[in-house]
Amino acid sequence: MRHLSKLFAMAVLALFVVACGTKDQSSDPAAGATGEKVALTFHIMSKCPFGVKVVEAVLPVMEKMGDRVDLKIEYIGKEKDGALTSMHGETEVQGNILQLCAKATGDQKQWLDFLKCQFTGDWRKIPEGWEQCATTAKLDQAKMKACYEGEEGKTLLRASFKASEDARATGSPTIFLAGNEPYRGGRADTSFARALCQKMVEPKAPYCVQVPAPPKVPVTVIADKRCTGRSCDSERFLSFVQNTFEGAEVKKLDWAEPDAQTLFGKTGQQYLPIAIFGKDIEKEEAGFNRLKRRLVKVEGGEDYVYPLGREWDPKAEVCDDGVDNTGDGKVDCDDGTCKEKKVCRQETKNKVDLFVMSQCPYGVKTVDAMADVLKNFNKDSKLFNFELNFIGQEANGQLTSMHGQGEVDENIRQLCAQKHFAKGYKFMDYVFCRNKDYRNPEWEPCAKESGVKADVIKKCFEGQEGKDLLAASFKKAGAVQASGSPTWLLNNRFDMQGRTPESIKAAFCEKNTGVAGCDKTLSNTSEAPAAGGCGAQ
Repeated sequence: MRHLSKLFAMAVLALFVVACGTKDQSSDPAAGATGEKVALTFHIMSKCPFGVKVVEAVLPVMEKMGDRVDLKIEYIGKEKDGALTSMHGETEVQGNILQLCAKATGDQKQWLDFLKCQFTGDWRKIPEGWEQCATTAKLDQAKMKACYEGEEGKTLLRASFKASEDARATGSPTIFLAGNEPYRGGRADTSFARALCQKMVEPKAPYCVQVPAPPKVPVTVIADKRCTGRSCDSERFLSFVQNTFEGAEVKKLDWAEPDAQTLFGKTGQQYLPIAIFGKDIEKEEAGFNRLKRRLVKVEGGEDYVYPLGREWDPKAEVCDDGVDNTGDGKVDCDDGTCKEKKVCRQETKNKVDLFVMSQCPYGVKTVDAMADVLKNFNKDSKLFNFELNFIGQEANGQLTSMHGQGEVDENIRQLCAQKHFAKGYKFMDYVFCRNKDYRNPEWEPCAKESGVKADVIKKCFEGQEGKDLLAASFKKAGAVQASGSPTWLLNNRFDMQGRTPESIKAAFCEKNTGVAGCDKTLSNTSEAPAAGGCGAQ
């Protein structure tokens, strides 16, 4: 049985879907080039790793030619009923405010020094230690504190949230260059420097003559047009390549081409798509370092292979093309390797499966939207048969998940709750409670609050039962190609989309007409971003 290696797909996605939240860079922000300065605007979240990295990258550029750059940093979040919220919680809101207050309190150098201190230190602990960063940046701590703790900081953040909303920036980072031009270049310091220098009018900043040209990096991508699933989509990776390697020279081949099959045979790989890099990738140090954990040196050669998927075997049976691809006399769903694929699964009415990772913010917020959905269907599994599933990998008896052992443990506890407290979706009360502070290892208070018996969960968790439940859940996710959190499976075989209570209900009711509750209108708002996720989406 072919299946997707979840952790591998997660690692791939971490490379080319490098944003927190969703991205839309089609807008026209108000900021533009100011005089001889080139405008560069970042829309970020102060505790998003991808936002942190781009600010880190641009800081040395600002040190060299900051007098020619009009740098603006705006923050992404929401205001509702006067409350300010951000994806990574209240500490991120506080971090956003602190960084805005640093800019309002000091000059540009002090502001940038403050950012450097926070982002090159342990940014995950923001806002802790902000006082030391203020001292390092020679900022007036008293003024900073007054801004941070008072109304001024909140006012600054509201305005910043509004600027990001007006720019339709929902993914961190969303970047604009010279005003309204979406920036799609690399994210290393030299990449930003090259882009800024290209936009400068003469005379350019003296540093521009020192910025090296990007090295040429040959890249060949082999895909198979017979595969139309997301796991065979190589375009996102190509976008990453072109953004990361400015000198990329891309060639695309399809499996049907003899050259593709010959080249693929030399790599020793089994699954498509793959990317083959020439040895000159080593010259692009920043990009090479981002890929090297997954790069495989071609045996007996100098090229590198980057596997993009571990599900599509081009030599195996295709489950829906009416052809006996393997020559064993069994076509499509009659072939045993196709049995669990979505196209071959039997439809089960009223069935809804949600595949998530228990510590993925996208998954958590989508699960939270289920509270109103379950209530709408009176928590009756005959009307709305809901099951929570988890994404990860089992290898040599080891269960692993994207966010570490803590996530594996919580996955098991939630599956144990689901098995033993399924009636009336009682287990979901535990899940909703845990989602309020999903990284907190202390789970027993939520068991008590929700009425789920902690001793039952503990026995299941510590014994083989819990491990078997998670292994089965991982296997199911692999069979239906659920590699991104959140992913839906409707009626045991159909794809489905939904992040808000209304969109989830509407998608369900489209395939399950006449179910009581389908005539009601639910909320169409949610804390879950409209798109994006953890893992391969």
